[in-house]
Amino acid sequence: MPTAATIRSLGRIDDATATRIADHWNAAYPVMREIATARITAYRAQISNKAWQVDPVHPHADVLRAHTLTEAQLVRRLKGVEVLRRDLGQLDRGTHRACTQSPGGFNVLAAFTSVRNLLTVAGLGDRGLAPVYRLAAALAEAADELHREWVASTAAESGSSK
Repeated sequence: MPTAATIRSLGRIDDATATRIADHWNAAYPVMREIATARITAYRAQISNKAWQVDPVHPHADVLRAHTLTEAQLVRRLKGVEVLRRDLGQLDRGTHRACTQSPGGFNVLAAFTSVRNLLTVAGLGDRGLAPVYRLAAALAEAADELHREWVASTAAESGSSK
């Protein structure tokens, strides 16, 4: 469960923004975890049931085959959602590492990417998404601010090196 302090530990985020992100994260995380777990369970069931196999004598077999995921596609989607759920859990615990050389913590840009990815796997039948969208908006604003700061510092560095 991230706090404003854990969110500020790896980035140039002000207290108000960090507090807002922490509040939105803590409201949205249970929903995000539930959605990811439901997708994992569904993909595992489809793989177990060999959902890619279509009865060749079915009157609409060609149409069904055209709109049915292959085994490889199902496995790839399963792995993607498993990684997403792991990343969300690490962000929640403050142990996420953007790369092997980085310290563990809550990274705003990694969180924004993970939340966006979660929203792509969420379906119309998923309930309770309002806090996830509020979190996505707060992370988008923080990411925009970090990007503005990076552009300004890069411009200042390139201007001072001339």
